[in-house]
Amino acid sequence: MKKVFVMAYLRKNFGDDLFVKMLLEKYKNIDFYIKYDKYEFIDILDKFDNLHILYGMDIDEELYNADVNEYDAYVYIGGSIFMEGGSSYNLSEKFYNFVKRCKENNKPFCYISCNYGPYQTQEYFELSKKDFKECTDICFRDLYSYNLFSDIETVRYAPDFAFCYNTPKVEKQKDTVGITVINLNIRKDLKEINDKYMKFLERNIKNYISLGKNIYLFSFCKHEGDEETIEAILKLFPNESHLHIVKYTGDIDEFLKQYNTMEYMICARFHAMILSSIAMQKMYIMSYSKKIDRVIEDLDLDLPVLHLNELDDNYDLPLENFKTVNKEKIQKISKDAEKQDEAIRKHII
Repeated sequence: MKKVFVMAYLRKNFGDDLFVKMLLEKYKNIDFYIKYDKYEFIDILDKFDNLHILYGMDIDEELYNADVNEYDAYVYIGGSIFMEGGSSYNLSEKFYNFVKRCKENNKPFCYISCNYGPYQTQEYFELSKKDFKECTDICFRDLYSYNLFSDIETVRYAPDFAFCYNTPKVEKQKDTVGITVINLNIRKDLKEINDKYMKFLERNIKNYISLGKNIYLFSFCKHEGDEETIEAILKLFPNESHLHIVKYTGDIDEFLKQYNTMEYMICARFHAMILSSIAMQKMYIMSYSKKIDRVIEDLDLDLPVLHLNELDDNYDLPLENFKTVNKEKIQKISKDAEKQDEAIRKHII
């Protein structure tokens, strides 16, 4: 069996865990290796026979100094992995040199389902171009990123990998409203509006409860503070029987079984928008990033959007304004999304 080293952001964040799960289930004839420092973030993935978990403390440096011939190929799967000043294998001269060594030793290096930016300097942009010219394949999930580097032969575009996930089919629960929360306090560009955000949530939750709706608060990632936001909301509604909590703890399909039962969904997470599109839910998007806006525009999803940086705590989201994405459109998008991992079939298997 081929040995493939995988790089991913694994902090029990739903979207990134889903990416890795899809690889493991789709390519059972490949032995995948992941190096991580905390078992608690990847324990649920340990059940897959074709995943081998390695441990190391300074993972970046271990990778940069590794013998590239130890594996048959390298795959980096993730969304916002090219943020200047970001973390988790963020692009650097050392990382570029590693990718270059892979090419020199005929070891495929592929990026799957990513977007580019934000970036601040031309230096970072030029380093990215050098990196993409050395890698075997890079498939962006938005046209903005693709157009920045479309003159490079290895660069491709396809919709986000999650669009082609075979999500559990369940019946909708009538009179349910799901809300995917985020923690604005950890986002330096948004933390100053956290009070407005909380008042906005409080106001709309009260409105939905007055209409007889059951409200479900969904946490996609404890590590990124989603559960802290939920706890703050609960304090605003002591002993409220119409308010329910759903936390992602690593079991993707169990989480989705509950998620997919929602009749309405307020999507403040990138992959919430995708999951709700697939599940044919009535939704409203709360956009915190241009990466969300770009995908909506690229795929012509025609969804109502509230931008967090324009938030007014008196803003209402009437349920009659929520929208469902056209079924035929989603089917086409899902088919196109299968091209995201085309490089594995072409260059690795």
